[in-house]
Amino acid sequence: MWGRIVLLVVFAGTVFLVSAPGLFGLQRQFVFAQLIAFRGLLALGFVALGVVGALLFWMLRGRARTARPVVAGLAAIALLAAGGNIAVQAGRGFGSDAAPASVTDAADPATSMRVLTWNTYDTVTADDIARVALAERSTVVTLPETSRETAEAVGRAMDAAGRPMQVFTAERGDPAETPPTSLLVSDELGAYEITDELGDTGTMPSVVARPADGTGPVIVAAHPMPPLPSIMSLWRSDLDWVLSLCGQPDLVLGGDLNATLDHLGPLGGCSDALAEAGAGAEGSWPTSLPPLLSSPIDHVLTTGDWHAAAAQVLSTEDAAGSDHRPVVATLGIRAG
Repeated sequence: MWGRIVLLVVFAGTVFLVSAPGLFGLQRQFVFAQLIAFRGLLALGFVALGVVGALLFWMLRGRARTARPVVAGLAAIALLAAGGNIAVQAGRGFGSDAAPASVTDAADPATSMRVLTWNTYDTVTADDIARVALAERSTVVTLPETSRETAEAVGRAMDAAGRPMQVFTAERGDPAETPPTSLLVSDELGAYEITDELGDTGTMPSVVARPADGTGPVIVAAHPMPPLPSIMSLWRSDLDWVLSLCGQPDLVLGGDLNATLDHLGPLGGCSDALAEAGAGAEGSWPTSLPPLLSSPIDHVLTTGDWHAAAAQVLSTEDAAGSDHRPVVATLGIRAG
């Protein structure tokens, strides 16, 4: 009897740790970080365990009377865990049917902006990037893993379409080994310049730009390292840098953060545009999985009076060549 109770307690504790590692400060530790990155898949896995347990319970009817209560308990715990993970995802939002592009029609660039962030894997063509940016009326485009040549070609295409952009690219070493990060800022937002005063990610470069006249938000294209087993400390350090920017009074950050809201934890002064717009559970990576099962690691973060009027993950570009989906957000200044 006690053995069965211990088994149920251990299983329940393990399930709880895996589903809520942040409560114990484990969300950035190896194994827990990798599992919690896919809450949708985690919930699906727990549903499968619960269903298998329920079937096994039914098959054991009339025999194995000592085993049936244990099987029932394991199935119940798995289904409760599935429900808990689904509840977390529902709280963050499964997406909006709103049409974000319409929000920026005739908008004042001093009080609104349209952000597109897309890790292009440097395989998406400049024409495709420009097409999406123009269709979304983007005034800020952050492009992790995008070369200077591609970014400049995007800038030329947008300029030809009547939306001139300033183009910035951060490179570190051999681009084939350390992918560059690019940032495009609309001339409508005023002149911007690169600054190193706020630091940078440790290995893969990020772009930090500030308004030349001091009027307007700091704009960041960020790209932390991924949480691979051999570089977990680098990943954690990069996330700490991203969160340090949340202390800036006027900031707009977009990029592939290689982290979900679970990994980031408390955002301090930052707001996450997708979560704010009710789409925080939509996954952006990889494109081989449906949005609700993939990992929401691409973000737009803001501080100060900026808020997300609308935001969404674009699943229309899954065949463009990248393993990431673009994220778009319409930002405005809070009234009052």
